[in-house]
Amino acid sequence: MPRRYETIFITPADIPDEELQALIERYSAIIAGRKGILVKVEKWGKRKLAYEIKKHLRGYYILLDFAGQTDVVNEMERNFKIDDKILKYMTIKKEDVADLKVLESEINLPAKETKTEEAIVPPAGPEKTEEEKDSIAPAAAETSG
Repeated sequence: MPRRYETIFITPADIPDEELQALIERYSAIIAGRKGILVKVEKWGKRKLAYEIKKHLRGYYILLDFAGQTDVVNEMERNFKIDDKILKYMTIKKEDVADLKVLESEINLPAKETKTEEAIVPPAGPEKTEEEKDSIAPAAAETSG
């Protein structure tokens, strides 16, 4: 039975679209060639890296969601290691046993585009009443002195 995996890899942010698409097709072909099932590909876009990787401060993130045997992951990671266009990668196992019917239904769902370079704004919490604001202020004043 196939297992369910997610792989995220990062390329340099300044990579041309044609090369990026070629990379996605290359790794999708590895999955298909090893009898894996590619569920979805998400382009997360250009983001600032947490730390400098191979002299790059920004990278282009891509997520591959797929099902397959362990040899699919081994072959993909072997290729990631020798590919100069891959800055970093990580694969996680989502499920020990992937249900093929669930995979087919997910593949047939329309993929929603992930917006890039958008600030994430947390939802606004409930407004504090004047009493709550006043009750917090004196305690803060006492501890700061």
